[in-house]
Amino acid sequence: MSKDIEKYFLNIQDQILLSLLSLESPKNRKPLVDNWKSNIGKGKTCVIENGSVFEKAVVTFSSVSGKKLPSSSGIFKDSKKIKKFKAMGVSVICHPKNPMAPTSHFNVRTFIVFDKKDKKSWWIGGGCDLTPFFPYKSDITLWHKSLKSMFDSFNKSFYEKFAKECDEYFFLPHRNERRGVGGVFFDNLNYKTHEDSLHLLECLGKEYTGTYCKILQKRRKEKYSKKHRLFQQIRRGRYAEFNLLHDRGTKFGLDSGGRVKSILSSMPPSTSWIYDMPKDLKRYETRLLKILDNTWVAN
Repeated sequence: MSKDIEKYFLNIQDQILLSLLSLESPKNRKPLVDNWKSNIGKGKTCVIENGSVFEKAVVTFSSVSGKKLPSSSGIFKDSKKIKKFKAMGVSVICHPKNPMAPTSHFNVRTFIVFDKKDKKSWWIGGGCDLTPFFPYKSDITLWHKSLKSMFDSFNKSFYEKFAKECDEYFFLPHRNERRGVGGVFFDNLNYKTHEDSLHLLECLGKEYTGTYCKILQKRRKEKYSKKHRLFQQIRRGRYAEFNLLHDRGTKFGLDSGGRVKSILSSMPPSTSWIYDMPKDLKRYETRLLKILDNTWVAN
């Protein structure tokens, strides 16, 4: 059964990687592919670096197992009764070169656990979010409407609930800022059968890829200046702060003895922490923070 589930996630990984590569120039369509094994599992990390569209994009599959489920998995109830666990998933992070194109994140996963009586239970989780630096309202609207349409086909209550959870989760309390303009986030979900749940994750992968690629097609060739580039790097710092301080996936990977090289591959390739925001960039920040403070959940 585990091999069949792994095939589901490997297929999601392949489809997303192929879609992202299709945006690149022919000479940049050969990603670094790292098939790895460790003492807790195996995986496949695919990296696009210094491309014509992506300064860095990472599409990772992992399948890990163990006897003790880390608290960062988000499961606390009866965790001491767990005998063993298996976790599988795909994680994507895209850092486009053009500052006018938004960063995006996507993740889907499943946990399978066995208690001391060998009773099995499972759940799924995942989500995707959009982080623009120079936001276009039409892109944000497209992003949310596409996610609503996809989730409405499964359950009419899912999108609004998951969109609110996304806004709450991707938040930097030390900055009192949202990381981006939202999307969806969910965890500990059982949707009908396990196969039905995996199909939901597969559909989310297709929706994320299709919509994000549409946005990139529009923004990849937008003109930008050195000022725009510097502002992008400063705001990427916020992204790094969230991943290192608050992201459950990063914490779970490190807590479970995961492969640091793969776990931290999501970090931005070039970032800046300037002590004070330059005066000539403050207008960009003022507009962005106003956009981030809005609720973009589609009706």
